[in-house]
Amino acid sequence: MSKVGIIAGAGEFPIILVRKCLQKGLDPVVVAISEEASPVLDEIVDGVFWQSVGKVGKIFKHLRKEGVNEAIVAGKVHKMRIFRDFQPDLTAMRLLWSLRNRKDDTIMNKVADALAEEGITLIPQTTFMEDYIPKAKVFTKRKPSDDERVDIDFGASVATEMGRLDIGQTVVVKRGAVMAIEAIEGTDQAILRGGSLGNRDVVVVKVAKPEQDQRFDIPAIGLGTVKACLDGGARVLAFEAGKTFFFQQEEAVEMADRNDMSIVAF
Repeated sequence: MSKVGIIAGAGEFPIILVRKCLQKGLDPVVVAISEEASPVLDEIVDGVFWQSVGKVGKIFKHLRKEGVNEAIVAGKVHKMRIFRDFQPDLTAMRLLWSLRNRKDDTIMNKVADALAEEGITLIPQTTFMEDYIPKAKVFTKRKPSDDERVDIDFGASVATEMGRLDIGQTVVVKRGAVMAIEAIEGTDQAILRGGSLGNRDVVVVKVAKPEQDQRFDIPAIGLGTVKACLDGGARVLAFEAGKTFFFQQEEAVEMADRNDMSIVAF
């Protein structure tokens, strides 16, 4: 695999992945989603192809032209963009018309099938990224209290069922009650909403889906998640060990420690 396609969305993930590919002597062919991806990509690799999320045909054509046989989806593309100022090309329209629903897995499986028809295989998001998936541990000086541990277990059970339904990966809980469930708004907004409804001091729990497809939507946290937790008044951010990316770990833990917040992989 000398060439690898990278379909880059929001966050640190695509930036880290591009650097990993370059370190391994690979040739990353980067398609950056213009509504989401960071301009930093242009600073670290040549030839980034910027394109709107709705221009699926142009994205496929570029990957074919560059001789890409394998590709990785890296970073978030917010699904709400389908419902706001979305300007799909003919390829995107055909994909949307063929969907039985607009759940995340339904959409991404259809994209994967369409890429396969072009001779491009989507490979796991974990490729080259194993170092960013931590095992169980408490990262911060502050450990969750016994009551917070109970809420972590409760939140994990709720989040698992929400994942089974392909609704979201994150729940916000407090004293055995659900304050918020992540839906189309995304993790950070769900945290802020749950913190407000719970009057702060909430526990945020993020898990993988029970049948998590490794090619897309692997749960991830980072500095932005911790900032949202602090803004929402969360005391604990808990995530599923061995199944979740933790980006910007050092900065995130330092910020949590400064604000007496716990981060734990369970």
